[in-house]
Amino acid sequence: MKRSVRRPGFTLIELLVVIAIIAILIGLLVPAVQKVRAAAARTQCQNNLKQIGLSIHSYENAYKKLPPGSDIQGAGVLTYLLPYIEQTPAYNNFSFKPASYALFYQDPQNRPASTSTMTIPRPPTLYGTEPQPPVFVCPEAPSPEQYMTVLMMINVGTAGTDFNASGTANSNVFSSCPGCKVLGRSNYAAMAGYYAPSQYPQYQGLFTWKTQVKMTSITDGTSNTIAFSEIVGGTIAWAGSGGIPDGLAGVSWVNGFYYSGFGTPSTVGSKGAWSSLFGSDHTGNVCNVVYADGSVRTVSPSIDFTTWLYLTGFRDGASVQVDF
Repeated sequence: MKRSVRRPGFTLIELLVVIAIIAILIGLLVPAVQKVRAAAARTQCQNNLKQIGLSIHSYENAYKKLPPGSDIQGAGVLTYLLPYIEQTPAYNNFSFKPASYALFYQDPQNRPASTSTMTIPRPPTLYGTEPQPPVFVCPEAPSPEQYMTVLMMINVGTAGTDFNASGTANSNVFSSCPGCKVLGRSNYAAMAGYYAPSQYPQYQGLFTWKTQVKMTSITDGTSNTIAFSEIVGGTIAWAGSGGIPDGLAGVSWVNGFYYSGFGTPSTVGSKGAWSSLFGSDHTGNVCNVVYADGSVRTVSPSIDFTTWLYLTGFRDGASVQVDF
């Protein structure tokens, strides 16, 4: 007759204790993992800005001047920097035809005609504005597909016109659909400063309409002048106009630049209005920027507006020392 052997095991109470311990350990581990991921995303974002910052030096070395914030057909600075950030195929795919089309987005090789639908017509296989270089995307920002549409170009400050009385960008040109899906997004925008030619020309940034600034012209110093900033965009209620659903609007890399005069960087998660463009979703509530000397630093949304303007102009005569 065989004797029964009692096998060791967990009692219900012991099992519950083990589960509770595991839950506590997971609870302690998750914030640590989140911090590591946030730190990695912020580092990647800073690296993106570093590459963009270095690319303007490569361009300046080749042409003895910085690229225009926007050329005569509205194509922005990032378009011209594509060959200097290992995106030569994207640059070659873009159609520069100012004689044939007044603006880049009117060229059917760059952007499909507006039909207010989400169906992207083909050919071409790849529109000139369609590539999405990874270097233009911040890991902490909304993913490119979350943006319902993007800013294609901005007319404020062009041809000698000033900001309007309310200080808002009433000349922003967004893409209707299906171009709203085609245009590549960017979480980085060149700094145009507070450019009101007839009132405050000294606050002009490095990049605005048809600019060709030389590094030697940056009298405030390259280490005191912001060249590019993070930008996350804001929400707009489109009510279906142009086929665009209500939601988040961002900036296309073809647009290239924006004005610091529209406000200091927004706080994390405050994308409730389009006017709050500059900013990020990084932990710590900071906005990464790259200076004209190629150094990457952070700016707090609490920065004084006047200080912000001084940092974004290149010849205002104020060399601001800010402890970020």
